[in-house]
Amino acid sequence: METSIYADFVLISNHIFTGEDDAVIPGFVAVKEGLITAVGQKEDRGAWVGPDTVVRDFEDGLITAGFHDNHTFFTGSVLTTLGVDLSACGSVQEALDMLEQESGRHEAGADLYGHGWDASDWVQQPASEVLDERYPDRAVMLFNADRDYCWMNTRAMEKYHFSPEACNPEAVAELLQELVRRKDFIKGKFTEFSRELASRGITSIRDIAFDDYLGMLDVLEELEAEGNLKLRVHFSSQPNARPVDFDFGETASQKYQGDFIRFEGYKLMTDGIISAFTGDLLEPYTNRTDTTNLKPVDYGKIQDAALEADRRGFKVCIHAEGDAAVRKAVSILEACRQQSGWKLRHSIANLELSHPDDLKRMAEQDIIAEVYSQILLMNDSHDSSYMREFAGEDREGLFYNYGSMQRAGVRVTMGTDLPLMYPSIPDSLYAVSARLFPDGSPDGGWFKENGMPVKDVLKAWTLHAAYHHGLEDKAGSLAAGKYADIAVLDRNPLEVPEEDLRGLKVIFTMMNGEIVFEA
Repeated sequence: METSIYADFVLISNHIFTGEDDAVIPGFVAVKEGLITAVGQKEDRGAWVGPDTVVRDFEDGLITAGFHDNHTFFTGSVLTTLGVDLSACGSVQEALDMLEQESGRHEAGADLYGHGWDASDWVQQPASEVLDERYPDRAVMLFNADRDYCWMNTRAMEKYHFSPEACNPEAVAELLQELVRRKDFIKGKFTEFSRELASRGITSIRDIAFDDYLGMLDVLEELEAEGNLKLRVHFSSQPNARPVDFDFGETASQKYQGDFIRFEGYKLMTDGIISAFTGDLLEPYTNRTDTTNLKPVDYGKIQDAALEADRRGFKVCIHAEGDAAVRKAVSILEACRQQSGWKLRHSIANLELSHPDDLKRMAEQDIIAEVYSQILLMNDSHDSSYMREFAGEDREGLFYNYGSMQRAGVRVTMGTDLPLMYPSIPDSLYAVSARLFPDGSPDGGWFKENGMPVKDVLKAWTLHAAYHHGLEDKAGSLAAGKYADIAVLDRNPLEVPEEDLRGLKVIFTMMNGEIVFEA
């Protein structure tokens, strides 16, 4: 039977950013059987349009490659949407009333979950005793809106071995393991997660989970077999309950190298958070001059793990927030380069505060930066931001140092540390290109020289991410033969005033030649 030459879809716009170069051009993108078959001038689109071709004309919208979030925690997102939504509650009693309604929907003795409450305006503060009184024989866990506190009862603490103040994903690993054993529940949550990311133009992620990916890979396999995996998942293992599981890596690297599920190696942790004095700094904190880090890091242990992973052919990502941690991470990955050469594309994640000397070293070693590009917007304003208070005036300009990374030759990719933030390309453009805080301050942008042009932010979300994963021949730009992973913004961000970049919207997302979101 003769195969039709016509495309399944032809997408048209006055603004196409292929990512192959810096130009934005009018034209079309033809898609057939999950791949891009042609990118060309508008007047040539007719050759690809047949009787069954779906044509979309986005007029002045920007067509670009689908976006890749290079640092997510799906399991963390599960906690933010777990159980009953308590965000509208204005008091402890209202929360208890909603919880009581929720309890009636479950069998006796089942765990109870909730999320989203904010007690900042509550007269009475939540306490475990009231939950102990009402639910002595079932675990109750209610995560707050900021995800830094869990209102929970004694039964929950005894069963899952974490506390109200220590409820980060690492601490609640036993709860996560319990949740992922409920395969239908996790399958539904991942489907919701994929839909949410599709509405944001995200077509692929590098997702991180503990140890053996918490046993969730069979869920992804099942979704793929059903044709219901609407997000490409590159996954990494982060040691948590046990040391680095190299046996898991050996199995995963052989089994998961497909178009939809790929094993990407290991994530290793160094320091903590600068605003909690656990980020590792080269010089003492300005507001606590007796320390450079309240939580010392065993860099020797991290280097041993990284070298062994590298020796076995596994990619390594090292989390480093403070400039001392970044320096140590660069040295560790330099040692990996000396051991195995350039075959693996290792990376450093976060890099909240970095020294220019170490950025040069990163570029020389082709160490990729995974930055959280929206993080500036977690500060309400320049005046309320914490960077100068903790690191001083001389070091303030070394925070979120993306422009310096780019000038040094470091390949920058974008991530969110989701659920710390959910990906927003408009927010990312605003924070990285305009360098403005949510209130529009300061005039002229905050250390504007450390920003990146719009076109380079788009490439960081697309082509650079594909390079990181060794997929630059398959993804990351609009070119014939590449995956038909495509996103459309309602306007061309290169023509939008910087202060208005947050107003951009994603209006269309295609993954593997299938429409997964359309506004």
